[in-house]
Amino acid sequence: MSSDDSRLVTEIWDNICSFLTPPTLSNLRLTSHRLNEIARPWKFRSLRLEAFAPSSVERFIHIAKSPKLRSLVREITIDTRIEFDFEYLCNESFNFPIAFMNALPHLRCFTNVTALHIRFEEHCGEDDRYYQTIEETFEFRYRVLDTILHCAAGLWTLEKQIKIDEGMEGYIYLDEDENFDYSDQDLEFAHDRPFPLKELTITHLADYDDPNLALSEAWKTIISLPSLVDFRVFVTTEECEASPESTIHYVEKYNFFGNLHNTWLSPNIADHLRVLSLYFKDYWGWFPIMDFRNIGEDSPFPQLKVLALGNYVFTHEWQIEWFAKLGKENGSGGLVELYLDDCPILYHARQLRIGNDGYADHTAHTAGGTGRGWNPIKRDFPIRWHQILSQWKDSMKGLKTLRVGHGCWWDCPKDTRQAILQDPDYKDIDLQAMDHRLSRNQHRNFAYPPPTEEEYWDRENTWVSEKHRYGTGIDNERTSRMQYIEYNCGIGPSAWLEKNSRYDCDEKGFAPEKGTLEKDNAAWGMIMATTRARREGRAG
Repeated sequence: MSSDDSRLVTEIWDNICSFLTPPTLSNLRLTSHRLNEIARPWKFRSLRLEAFAPSSVERFIHIAKSPKLRSLVREITIDTRIEFDFEYLCNESFNFPIAFMNALPHLRCFTNVTALHIRFEEHCGEDDRYYQTIEETFEFRYRVLDTILHCAAGLWTLEKQIKIDEGMEGYIYLDEDENFDYSDQDLEFAHDRPFPLKELTITHLADYDDPNLALSEAWKTIISLPSLVDFRVFVTTEECEASPESTIHYVEKYNFFGNLHNTWLSPNIADHLRVLSLYFKDYWGWFPIMDFRNIGEDSPFPQLKVLALGNYVFTHEWQIEWFAKLGKENGSGGLVELYLDDCPILYHARQLRIGNDGYADHTAHTAGGTGRGWNPIKRDFPIRWHQILSQWKDSMKGLKTLRVGHGCWWDCPKDTRQAILQDPDYKDIDLQAMDHRLSRNQHRNFAYPPPTEEEYWDRENTWVSEKHRYGTGIDNERTSRMQYIEYNCGIGPSAWLEKNSRYDCDEKGFAPEKGTLEKDNAAWGMIMATTRARREGRAG
């Protein structure tokens, strides 16, 4: 590298470094002393603690013990998944990640972290229900989350950690030669202030209204941080492989969503959020009920600018009006970006009990409920997409981006994977680890470019362009846009009847009755023209 290159002002080099991959940053550090100083903060900006990778645990501890390096870390990902050879939910012997758990308290040393990403394993639930072993039980998840939050809140002490561990006795089983060991902790290190967190993401948060978490001072401290303006969460739910239909009786999800306005979306966090992403593994909103009006009716989420929902179901007129009230005090005239990922309108339902408010009553299904006799009733829901979009076009004055479609929920997005593999620096990458890290991120990546179509002739050039390098967002397919859905409690494995299967759905889309499809398409065209005009600075 020429000396002229190294004399570029630091601000320009910082801008360059922000686009470089970790391997390239490592190479840049070797070119000169000055470039080493410039590139080093970018090299250590992001850090991972992954239970499946012993090298990750070792590196995490090593950097935590270095005052010079740990001060550079701004983003941390914590992943509880153990080795990839282990198959969850198969009643196998679980290798408890003791080294990972012992390393967790070192998180408290990274006091400049602004983004924290927590990834649990997908399967959650009550252990040994229907003779099905759950590895990451509610108690395990609480122990991990409470330790993380104590560190992030500046409240961690060895005494508190021991108390957290003692609360897990009877729920966590260790081998004879294993134990919680914090002897390598620097107990003289003291930091009694919370991290300056701006972003918190949780993947596979259990749909369990945990009373322990609600009582945690550390949890209350974190969700009340004025700096925390970006919250993205993917909520998972318990499954039963032997009898998928039986999960309707599991009461946890109903309690979780019924109390969400007092927990994860309480006023302490809702009043200052600017970005909210809320995804659920199954459909939600109608059953289980999530009444957003409990968060606020006149000015909900007053600072919110970006909202993304996954699997949320529309059924009522109030929902149309409620969304238009979001972000009244954000300085942009209301919500600016809205992403609806597999969010259909329920147009017909057959359910055991539906109240006068039009919502299903879960007590007809859950243990101990009344009226469990088999006498389903039917209900039609009249709202249609053209009604929603026509009203939003006029009432959501600040809206500049609206994306409605389907994201890559479960697998590693192909476009992102291929974009990375085009880079020779990653020719020896661990593909299994890469695929795992890139998957289950739709609640984080919704705003990235849509996937390329399978038959697109220039896909490889798109990958080389790195358009999808950091993520793949919601698609633009008509079949997944403006969906409608039915509910029938008498069928299985799912009571939800989707109308957008790629194998039997008309490419033009689906509507419950004749004439609606054309109205929906026309309303879509009008709101797209309006949002485009706003982005371009024209009246609209």
